[in-house]
Order: sequence, then structure tokens, then C-alpha cells
Amino acid sequence: MKKQPAVTEQTRANLRTAFWSLYREKPTSKITVREITDRAGYNRATFYLYYRDVYDLFEQIEQEILDDVGRLVDQGLMRQETLDFSHHMGLILQLAQRYDAYVPQLMGPHGDPSFSIRLKEILAPLLDRFILPAQGMPDEHKAILREFYLSGLLSAISTWASNPDSMPVDQLIALVVGAVMPASQR
Repeated sequence: MKKQPAVTEQTRANLRTAFWSLYREKPTSKITVREITDRAGYNRATFYLYYRDVYDLFEQIEQEILDDVGRLVDQGLMRQETLDFSHHMGLILQLAQRYDAYVPQLMGPHGDPSFSIRLKEILAPLLDRFILPAQGMPDEHKAILREFYLSGLLSAISTWASNPDSMPVDQLIALVVGAVMPASQR
């Protein structure tokens, strides 16, 4: 008998929510399938219908976020002719808001360090196209500036997302744009 897609998706969502509530308390290595299923109200067999183990569930959450960011960059931002830093950053922050329960944790002390690395790889083409000079700068200098911008942006987003009373998105955009872009380019 084939399960209904809505039921399947709700079950997956419940398991993810249970995992995430545990992940806020402790690292992935300390979370068991039993804890997840007890918290979600399912048995272990149900968990294994969707995930190989706790790490698989964690990786699927990370990959979903990275896929969404990749789609935004590839299908939206990279197709623009010019940089609209406020607009581009606004779209990235809207995505961060969608995943506000996840982003601070994924980029925090219990997070997977490779998540930030993979996120930077997705965002780097935006910098290469719109921010970093196309000519006249050695590649190693561009790499340093790319890392500077990406690390700063991700740290700012993480700090903003981890504060429940954080400033509104438009204020954060104005703050970052004011700090990064010269007035003549805004």
C-alpha cells in the first residue's frame, strides 16, 4: 500500500522537528533514534523508512537549505545584470528567516563546519561577479577578499538570526549595506 504524500511529508516534518528540538540541546553525536522517535511519537521502524540514521536526517536538513540557497543564487541573483546589494541581501535574508530555526544552530558551535564552507561556495559566484574586481588583482588577493566578505556576511546573518529580538530585515540590510558599500554605489 502506497502512503499518501501529505502523510509522508507530515511524518518527515514531525521527525525533523523532534530531531531539531534535541539538536538545540546537544550535538548530533549525542542524539539517538530512540530519542527522536519518542519525542515525535513514532516507532523506530518509521524513522528508518525515511532516514538511514541521525546523521542522514541532519544532512538532509542541511542539503535542503543549501539547495534553496543554490536555487536563489543560480535562478535569481546571478541572472541580474547589475548588483542591487540591498535587494540581493534582502532575498538571502528572507531565506535565512525561512530557516531561522536552523541557521543559527547550523552555523553555531554544534553545527557542521562543512555547512558554512558549502554555503560560502554557493554564494562566492555572486561576489566574483558583482563585488570583486574582474581584473588587476591577483587570484590570491581575490580569495582573501572573497573570504572576508563571505565570513562577515554569514557571521552577521548568524548573529542576527540567533537573536530573537533582532532588528527588522530592512534595518539589517541598511546597516550592512551602509558598512560595505560606498555611498556612491548604493
